[in-house]
Amino acid sequence: MEVSVLLKKLGIDPNEPILLITAEEAMENLLNTIEEYCPDSNVEINKMNRKEIMALLYSYADCIINYHPESDHQERGALIENFETLKRYGLTDDDYEALDFC
Repeated sequence: MEVSVLLKKLGIDPNEPILLITAEEAMENLLNTIEEYCPDSNVEINKMNRKEIMALLYSYADCIINYHPESDHQERGALIENFETLKRYGLTDDDYEALDFC
């Protein structure tokens, strides 16, 4: 059975978004996580370019799917995945240790 047929049969709009978060919400979540886990960090997100910010946001989107939300694992996963970039903007090796959940 085709998925759209199954969903329609159950009264579910196949075009209805399931995961929806704005770029603003995503950045707020990521910045709040940096504040919580790296309070002494002087990371300068505002100096990152568009490509770097988009990579961070897309990583976060992947992490929302791959990690559970407890203990900010989704946000921390995205920050760790982009750590080398963030390090150029002020995060330190100590911040990596603070973010790491392994």
